[in-house]
Formats: sequence, structure tokens, C-alpha cells
Amino acid sequence: MEERLRRLNEEFGRTGVRFQTGEGNFAEAVLNNRFGEAKVMLHGAHLTSYTPAGAKPVVWMSKHSQFADGQPIRGGVPVCWPWFGPDPNGKFGGHGFARLVDWQVTRTETEPDGGSLIELELTDRMVPAEFAPQPFRLTLTVTLGAELVLALKIRNTGSEVLNYSGALHTYFAVSDAAKIRVTGLEECEYFDSVLGTDGIQHGAVVIDREIDRIYRGTSGSCRIEDPGFRRAVRIAKSGSTSTVVWNPWIAKSQRMPDFGDEEYHTMVCVEAANAPRGNDART
Repeated sequence: MEERLRRLNEEFGRTGVRFQTGEGNFAEAVLNNRFGEAKVMLHGAHLTSYTPAGAKPVVWMSKHSQFADGQPIRGGVPVCWPWFGPDPNGKFGGHGFARLVDWQVTRTETEPDGGSLIELELTDRMVPAEFAPQPFRLTLTVTLGAELVLALKIRNTGSEVLNYSGALHTYFAVSDAAKIRVTGLEECEYFDSVLGTDGIQHGAVVIDREIDRIYRGTSGSCRIEDPGFRRAVRIAKSGSTSTVVWNPWIAKSQRMPDFGDEEYHTMVCVEAANAPRGNDART
């Protein structure tokens, strides 16, 4: 690990970007500048923290997350690709393989305004052949500036049609899930993965039970209004046609080994996605 970090810092380290050993002995990039701090693990290209300067953390991480090879990280921003929910071919687990394997760093930059940028890449040659029968190239760019910006780009490097779904499965830290409101989805149609039914959102989304909804045809921004933290978090997106809102509530929290029984109070997922209509798989 020491040699790997030395090479990373030598080639890609710069003002505002350095590499260190993170949880689970995974290599991680630390972006730190006048706007705040963010951390990105090379395992899964997984953003695990974002704290604006002078503010509380915006991104949530479970204290029970299992940092291990081949395992997803619970919290932060998992990259769900090339499928969202269950594997459509029924061979592998939920939410794809991109979050389970190491990505490589391809670029870092210091922005003119003092912001920091890192770009990571994953190709079909970097994953087991049974996972990726078709050629592809993914890039995830994370920019820490006045806003935190994540950009996931998918390129089909083969000659056949590449079918996929996916999401940036963002976990947000909140003061009390039962007292927040998610706005921006009013009158949107959704599929309720808990009930297996369709619905229409009337008013703001409130968390008073297990919530797992795929809002279809959504391209606008959402806001998490959090009176306890005295803040509103705006989630803007492009290239995404669905928004997912999730909180496991009581019973499901108790069933997940990498999620604390009481942690549902402190988080909500609001995800920029291109999701299928069917049932969601939380694994």
C-alpha cells in the first residue's frame, strides 16, 4: 500500500488533492481546499464524505459499514452500474459491480477558483469477464468547489448496443429523518417498491415509514429541508430520468448487517438515477 500511495501522490498529488490509506486499508483521495473537504475511495470510486467549510457533514456513512474487498460500502455515494436494483439476468447481486471493484485515477486538477478535481476510470478489462461481457468505459469526476459535483459518464466502446441502468445512490446526513421534508417531487408519478404499487406524490415527501420510491420522469432539482440542522440541501442533476428516495425505517434497518438498528433516524437517500420500473433491491 505504501508504494501504491507513493506513486499516486507522485503522479496525481497536487494542491488540494492527496492520497492516503482509508478504512479497510483502501486507498482514498482527500480533496481539501477553501470550500471544504471530500474523500473518495478508489474501491468503487466511492465518495465517503463531504463537509463544506464551516458546516456539518452533508454525506452520511454507516458506522457499521463493511470495508472489505468485493463488498459494497454502506453510505456515501455508491455508483450503481450497470444495473439498478436486481441483476436483470438473475446472476449477481443488486446494484451492479461498479461499486465492488477498484477504479484507477486518470486525472487531478486544481481549478482556477481554488476547487479540486479528481477523475477515476473503470473499463471492462478491469473487472471479471463474467461481470462484463460487453466493452465499456466509465468515468467518474468529482469536483469540490462552491458546490460538490459528481459526473458519471458511460461510453460504449464496443460494436453492440449496451443496455444499462444505474444511479448515484447518495446518502444524506439529516438531523432527524422523521422531521425533514423532500421537496421538488410534487405531483410526480412513482413506483413504490415497498408496496409494489404506483402512486402520485402529493406535497413534500415525509419519512414516517419505510420509504423506497422510484419517481419517474424527473429531471428537476430536489431539496432536503432539515429544520434540525437549519439547512436545506439542493440536489440538482442532468442526464437522469428518475429520482429515488429511500429510508429503511425500523424493521429493515434491523435486518441489514451493515446498518445500525437506529441509524435510519440520521439519513435519507435521494438518488439521481436511470432506474427500471420494477422492484428495487437493497443489498
